[in-house]
Amino acid sequence: MFWKEKRIIIGLIESITLENGVTYKAKIDTGADSSSIDQNLLEKLGEKKILSHKIVKSALGRTKRPTVRLEVEFQGKKFSEKFSVADRSHLRYKVLVGKDILKKEGFLIDPTK
Repeated sequence: MFWKEKRIIIGLIESITLENGVTYKAKIDTGADSSSIDQNLLEKLGEKKILSHKIVKSALGRTKRPTVRLEVEFQGKKFSEKFSVADRSHLRYKVLVGKDILKKEGFLIDPTK
């Protein structure tokens, strides 16, 4: 199939470089509608303008989260994307890449990678 040849295959855990040039491990989550970043990690990037707030449904219920725009590099592609800000301090991965980025950038997920 022609369209598969142009898609980048990624695994469930991938490296993502944030605008401060530091690379972090990110969880790839096809069940998450949008991408998310830990509030403490965001503070390391400096002050960011809050674009809006969104209601996010999770295992913990519904929460209202601010969203910010970040410049990121992922799999050799540089782009600007919205991230919701959450307390991910209790989680292993401080960055979560959701369907918003996966669809827009055309990534194909291979759980064995």
